[in-house]
Amino acid sequence: MATLQEKKQAVIDDFSMYDEWLDKYEYLIELGKNLEAYPEDKKTDEHLIKGCQSRVWLDWKMEDGRLVFTADSDAIITKGIISLLISVYSGEFPSDIASDDFGFIDGIGLKENLSPTRANGLVSMIKRIKEAARENMEVLTAEDAATLAPLYSKVILALKQVYDPEIPVNIYDLGLIYDLQIDKFHIAHIRMTFTAPNCPMADEVMLDVKNNVEDVPGIEGCDIDLVFEPAWDKSMLSDAAKVELGMED
Repeated sequence: MATLQEKKQAVIDDFSMYDEWLDKYEYLIELGKNLEAYPEDKKTDEHLIKGCQSRVWLDWKMEDGRLVFTADSDAIITKGIISLLISVYSGEFPSDIASDDFGFIDGIGLKENLSPTRANGLVSMIKRIKEAARENMEVLTAEDAATLAPLYSKVILALKQVYDPEIPVNIYDLGLIYDLQIDKFHIAHIRMTFTAPNCPMADEVMLDVKNNVEDVPGIEGCDIDLVFEPAWDKSMLSDAAKVELGMED
């Protein structure tokens, strides 16, 4: 399953194949044509996205802690736009959607190449998707937090069993783990990086991370987001890593 970052990059790559915006519009139209059929009984005012000149319907459901979207529009370009958005965000965790900046939209130049009314509609679609994510974010209770606290230590121990292929230090002490969150469904969400973007062993290391974490008793799944911002540097090394590498003060 592709990560959110991978899906956004795939959209940027797809749009970069076309030099003219007329061709990019044709691509959007094709996306709209391939959109999953939307139930007629869901085409109600309740599901309409306010702020769009054309009618756009959006619905969602939760599956295994992830938000799954369906949508439709009565305008062909608008249908392509909402199709593009849900192709990226459907199947993601609400917390990841809510915290995302939707910056890939700027990366493909979509907003500035739409008419003012369509651009406003795009903003409204993004706003509604983020609202849906916030509405479905699970709030952890004190009991949840008490249950999850021991899992963090176990997951960190599991991460320390994975080593960087070029530097003989585990990825946790190397500072490659930027963020670790465990939700109430006991799914671990990990944001990580590598010392360089072109690491030839990246896929193997990420698979090791996923397998090690999912082997932790009590963990039901592992979601990994690979990022390269901020760029890794030696200041991210733990004290233990500095000692191991002979870099202590």
